[in-house]
Amino acid sequence: MESISDIMKSASLFGACSKSNGVSDWKSLVWLFFTPQGREFCEENNFPSLEMFQGMKEHVAEFGVFVDCGELNRSNDTNIGLIGATSATLTYNDNTVVHKVVLMHGAKVRIKASHYAVILLMNVGNCEVNIDKDETVVIL
Repeated sequence: MESISDIMKSASLFGACSKSNGVSDWKSLVWLFFTPQGREFCEENNFPSLEMFQGMKEHVAEFGVFVDCGELNRSNDTNIGLIGATSATLTYNDNTVVHKVVLMHGAKVRIKASHYAVILLMNVGNCEVNIDKDETVVIL
């Protein structure tokens, strides 16, 4: 497993922005992952690699990033990352926040959404996505 410092050094080689300097623990790393700049950086550089994610798997799940987790069923997560061999059914009916869903490295998702939910979906690498929504839902 790579340390946070090693991961951030690798990110800097790809040109990570100065916001990455403040990352000191797994929670702050995941926070950065879900920021607009973090999502853009990860999408443009396909970073972190699946191997990096697999090394940090046990540290980031508590913050909403699920790596090689098999089948998951979740509801109304504000931020969720699905990575690798993870197949999730996500249900959204909370319209008080923008829900961020990040897919990478072959993850699969089925999104069931209703009641004016707003979902920001970032699909890196053409992961499998199925969406079942009512007419009030907005997918960004």
